[in-house]
Amino acid sequence: MADDTKGFPPVGVLTPAGTKPWPSEPQYPLGAGKTTIGRAPHCDVQINHPTVSRTHAELSWAGGHLMLTHLSSVNLTLVNGIPVREQVALRTGDLIELADGILLRLEVYTSGEEDTLAISRDDRRMYAVLYADVAGYSRLIEDNDIATARQIETCLGVFRDETQRRNGRIVNIAGDGILLLFPSAEAALSCAIVCQGTFAQLNLRLEPARRMEFRIGINSGDILITPAGMHGDAINIAARVQALAVPGGILVTGVVHDQLQGHEGFKFEYVKTNELKNISREVRTYRVAM
Repeated sequence: MADDTKGFPPVGVLTPAGTKPWPSEPQYPLGAGKTTIGRAPHCDVQINHPTVSRTHAELSWAGGHLMLTHLSSVNLTLVNGIPVREQVALRTGDLIELADGILLRLEVYTSGEEDTLAISRDDRRMYAVLYADVAGYSRLIEDNDIATARQIETCLGVFRDETQRRNGRIVNIAGDGILLLFPSAEAALSCAIVCQGTFAQLNLRLEPARRMEFRIGINSGDILITPAGMHGDAINIAARVQALAVPGGILVTGVVHDQLQGHEGFKFEYVKTNELKNISREVRTYRVAM
């Protein structure tokens, strides 16, 4: 690795937030060779968090650049909010996110100081939030839990494929509830429309009582990301709006509607202005024509 790291310092550290190490927190070496990050004991940087895979990602020097390779087959690695699929070169200031809100901030120094990959305590980003929930899920489970579990898995596969195509991410799956984040309102809504269309086609093969229909709500706003998870009323509002949608339908907030004005292919119908539970302000909702 000597040729690859020429001109760069041979070691670095992984520390909490800031451009300098915090003495009260653990530090990890980022040497001239490869550095693995994950939950397993054999990893160079071990992060004991349930959504971090055993071997999640790898850092290595190549051609004078620090490269990141995503290794997990289950959980995402993101750089500056974009999922990593192929090896990417990192630059100072880049934010690396492992699964559910574990943030690493890269600081590269070229004046004899150490390269630093710092664990960030929190970060704020703008996201389009999609919340989906199965209508009549309890009834479906009571009728046939095995068939329902298989249907859910099929639908989750559709969500995963369409989300990845739009550089989105699945943040949480809890029973029949699914939380997705996207870099834009256009990406979130186009994903929702394609998914609902696919689910409608799948339901044509089933008896009416066994059809699985999702309600989908979409909002857009500022989200706080911390090592403990993601927070913000943008997520809460998406969930509340989802509950107002008809089975198989999509509702968006006024924020999303306004962001997509002028985009061809989307048609909206104003529904009403709502007072949502535990939300202090009123929220406009629009039905999406499919």
